[in-house]
Amino acid sequence: MKNITLLFLTLFAASTATADQPIQVVASVKPLQLVVEGVVGELGEVDSLIPAGSSPHHYSLKPSDLRKLNTADLAVWVGPDMEQFLSKALERSKVPTVQLLEGSGEGHHDHHEHHDHDEHDHHNHAVDPHVWMDPVKMLKAAAEIKKALVKLHPEQAEQLNSNYQQFAADILATDRAIQAQLATVREKGFIVFHDAFAPFVEHYDMNQRGYFTVDPARAPGAKKLQAIQTMLKEDQVGCIFTEPQFEAKVIQRIVAKQPVKLGKLDPLAIDITSEQGYTGFLKQLANNMETCLR
Repeated sequence: MKNITLLFLTLFAASTATADQPIQVVASVKPLQLVVEGVVGELGEVDSLIPAGSSPHHYSLKPSDLRKLNTADLAVWVGPDMEQFLSKALERSKVPTVQLLEGSGEGHHDHHEHHDHDEHDHHNHAVDPHVWMDPVKMLKAAAEIKKALVKLHPEQAEQLNSNYQQFAADILATDRAIQAQLATVREKGFIVFHDAFAPFVEHYDMNQRGYFTVDPARAPGAKKLQAIQTMLKEDQVGCIFTEPQFEAKVIQRIVAKQPVKLGKLDPLAIDITSEQGYTGFLKQLANNMETCLR
């Protein structure tokens, strides 16, 4: 009898030890990391796989990334249309995943194959893969992430639910504030460096006139530059937004000859801290847009 009690206590100790373990999540990109952190809060750690300054379109996993992935409780990513490099690693790994977009791995990456024409619009598969640009989609994503974590850590359900409620309230309040802030510059035309901002632009009903490139690692072709120069001459554009990840010399050249303002939009939240969080990322995009367009 004593032995059975001892065995029971040992098993109980083992189960509580794992129950109290901090939650470990990996997200593919930093904006998603910020969303997951909103749900996880103080209950654990969230890492992103793609380092600040690298593009999710062209990344390859390092051994340290794979270790991170394989020891995580959960992995969160957009899907094969965005982070193609993750598909195989996630297939091999036993880690539960939350995938934000159904995807074949075909759509977004078509344009790498088409060198013969300078414009290959990746919206041909209907859904823009830069889902973290849309606060409404991130509310839904946070709910999915919370559900997955409650399943994995039922003992933390109450705290996870409370974190999620707070995060959702923050997003809704921020969204309302940004709607009001951007209403004043809604009509003003602008051009972005790469086609990453459409979900944000559409959600806030902004007037994006074009972009230099679909794939940030490839320079825009002559036809595209010609079209942008025509737009600038016709005065349909008040601002051009570059990105901190890419040296856009071509933009500097064009802007030098035109009376147009330069702004910066960072699609990957490089300098947003965990304290600022996902809503801090949205506010930075809104502030930078408003400042340049005002």
